[in-house]
Amino acid sequence: MKKNKGNALIIIAIVVVVIIILGIIGYFVYEYLNSEKNNQNLYNNEFVEQNEYSNIDTSNNQGENTGILTPILNEIKEENNTESGQIGQTIAAAYYYGQLDSYGKVIYNKIKQDKERLKTGTYIFDFGTEFNTLLQAKDGQTTLNTSFQSAWNALSYDEDDLFYIDVSKMSLTSESRSLGGITTYYVSIGPGNNKNYLKEDFQTQDSIEKAQNYIDNLVNQVVEQTKNDATDIKIKRIHNWLISTIQYEKDENSKNQHNIYGALHDKKAVCEGYARSFKYIMKKVGVPAVLVSGTARNSEDKTESHAWNYVQINENWYAVDVTWDDPIITEERPLSIEEKYRYCLKGSDEFFKDHTEDGMISENGMKFKYPTLSKSNYE
Repeated sequence: MKKNKGNALIIIAIVVVVIIILGIIGYFVYEYLNSEKNNQNLYNNEFVEQNEYSNIDTSNNQGENTGILTPILNEIKEENNTESGQIGQTIAAAYYYGQLDSYGKVIYNKIKQDKERLKTGTYIFDFGTEFNTLLQAKDGQTTLNTSFQSAWNALSYDEDDLFYIDVSKMSLTSESRSLGGITTYYVSIGPGNNKNYLKEDFQTQDSIEKAQNYIDNLVNQVVEQTKNDATDIKIKRIHNWLISTIQYEKDENSKNQHNIYGALHDKKAVCEGYARSFKYIMKKVGVPAVLVSGTARNSEDKTESHAWNYVQINENWYAVDVTWDDPIITEERPLSIEEKYRYCLKGSDEFFKDHTEDGMISENGMKFKYPTLSKSNYE
């Protein structure tokens, strides 16, 4: 009887131990599955970060710190993002505005102040008699025309989100009114004889705002991913991301190939679209940058019109040409560091071997000056 009682106790003890072991195993299985579920939720709702890296404050490490950003495009929302325009505000001033004459600055300020009204496509910017004295002079109208063209050139180079405007449909109107032998001039800017000054793809304010929200939601993801990076790392990561995102547009009839919508939404652009997108994002992440135009000598030794950027790091300016760093390679092989950043953060001694600045943005405007590049590359 005692023997049977002892056997029963042993069996009970074994059962208890088995239950404890199964409980422990079950606990770890539950934790593992819950962790996988959380990771899946993170993947679906945040960013897909490829090539994880450790941030380094000032080092120019080209290998491990320049992973390509991968925002989740299907998570982009159509509704207005309240943080748009608040994240990563630029620390750079309006570079081209500062070069305008007094008349150009008046025009620039007026349009920028009422920039949102441009989206109507029909809003008239009324200057009243602001330019009356100028227009009384012999060459006053010519001067004002040049100032208007220069002001728009400066604004469009300082502000990259005017992708919906067709400036060829905007008119500067000077109206003279005489009373008692005295003539007074009134000036306005509007669509003139055109229906509006909007591009064909953006004929409603709603379509413009949806396009802008798409762009800003996408760019804000990039801002979030790079917020803790050193300046040079931000530049390289965004440079890499644009290259991985945009395809060079060879169709000359493409409607948005020169602007940020074509580059960031359609993912097709020419050099100006690349450069405007780079500058737009630089502004959002707080890196001083300007859009530059001129000519460049390609691999076939032919000169062509081109656009690129200058960025500022520690008071020095360096060149970045995202377009020409976007390789066309037929063979499948990884790019070397030299190939990947051939035109990234370069000084004038190297960059000007095949790039030439031209401050004449348009034929009827003034000639602008660009920042002076550091002679040497960024190290």
